[in-house]
Amino acid sequence: MAEEGSRVAASERYRIIRALGVGSYAEVFRAEHRESAEAVAFKRAKRFTAAKDRIKREIEAQKQLAHPNVMPIFDHDETFSWYAMPLALGSLADLRKTLTEDDLETILLDVAAGLKVAHEQRLIHRDISPGNIFGMRTGTGSRLRWLVGDWGMVKHPPEMASRPLTRTGDRMGTPGFDAPELDVDPSAATPAADVFSLGRIAAWFVSGKPAQSAFPPLPDDEYIHWRPFVRACTFQEVGLRLQTVDDLEETLRQVSDNRDVPLHVQAARLIEGLLFGDVENLDALLSLAATHPEDFALYIDYVARIPTSQLPAWTAKHRERAANIATVMANHLISGPWDDRDPEYAATPLTFVLTVLRSLVDVQSLGLAQDAAPYYFTADAQRGDAGQRARTLEWLAELDEAAARPISRTMAPRPELVEYYREAGWHPRSVVLQALLTPAPSPADAVGNRGPVASQPTAVVE
Repeated sequence: MAEEGSRVAASERYRIIRALGVGSYAEVFRAEHRESAEAVAFKRAKRFTAAKDRIKREIEAQKQLAHPNVMPIFDHDETFSWYAMPLALGSLADLRKTLTEDDLETILLDVAAGLKVAHEQRLIHRDISPGNIFGMRTGTGSRLRWLVGDWGMVKHPPEMASRPLTRTGDRMGTPGFDAPELDVDPSAATPAADVFSLGRIAAWFVSGKPAQSAFPPLPDDEYIHWRPFVRACTFQEVGLRLQTVDDLEETLRQVSDNRDVPLHVQAARLIEGLLFGDVENLDALLSLAATHPEDFALYIDYVARIPTSQLPAWTAKHRERAANIATVMANHLISGPWDDRDPEYAATPLTFVLTVLRSLVDVQSLGLAQDAAPYYFTADAQRGDAGQRARTLEWLAELDEAAARPISRTMAPRPELVEYYREAGWHPRSVVLQALLTPAPSPADAVGNRGPVASQPTAVVE
């Protein structure tokens, strides 16, 4: 009866003109307020409990946020069966063909502004997609203001959480735009889930291609300057991704700043400033590395020259990203084209990787260190630099038992690596070296004259 009364109350206040769209849990109509004659969008829940739960979430979240970039609520009934909101010009999905690249930055910044307020209040949207972003006329020229709507899947703080929206195995978000962690545990979503969706929207916008469920279409050709932004937002692993909309906004500013600047020119400027003490360049240069893992020269000629004194603090703050960059650097050393570079220069990128490994161990990220270590050992042995080998042995000797155990596991199955680090009359100085004392391999398995290692790991690069 309450629901029927709600529908009667709605018809007394609003005149339905025509349908605008139908979703899984609600219908949206163009309507007119009977007294003021104002045109509105009227959203009505379908007749099942979960639909009303989602409408209630939308109403509560959108009223709570009250931000210019969040769709406002004009009116709603007490049972949360319907609500009225401003009538938008259309969704981003509807309006895409009328927009240009210059509009994309405005769209992303507007949406980020709305999400920032939500995240500050510990609300995670979890369903950012082109169909849930709406363009409104501003009354000042042709510029549109973009609003985030459809907050029916919002995640509340634990103390405010109500009935769960999904059962185990149910899908959360819009396919192609939803963060992968939402398929595992939607209740554990962080702001990085909304960042992921914005990255997917940027990829969809500039590529003109449908969003794919696994990997976004990375921008290319005239839109290649968007590639670092998309990559930084859409790493599959949460820890590698930009974590907040503040991070997103900073990365977005670099898109326009570097629109016409070649990648290696950007890197050269950043490393030059870094060497002269501009420490703010460190994060920018390592962000370039994270988003261009395929670029051998970027890693070897620029990133490797970062002063090692600046790496420990950065690694402690960005552990997964640091481990990933170190692994990619080592893999470039293993399989990349060295060309006419000085063979002795290999010690520079090797020292970069070793410094990251040291730093990961220092902050007790032993799993990440264990993942990256075999690539370093293989690259070190393949390059065969005596000085770098000595530095590696020195580091191994410093490891305590807790660190020695996972590190030793990465080398023990590789007799050619054990032999590379063996010395005549060598006495173990640490637990890890003790663990590696195995019978000498046959000459065919050993690395002759510190030469190339026969078998090599293959890095999986995001």
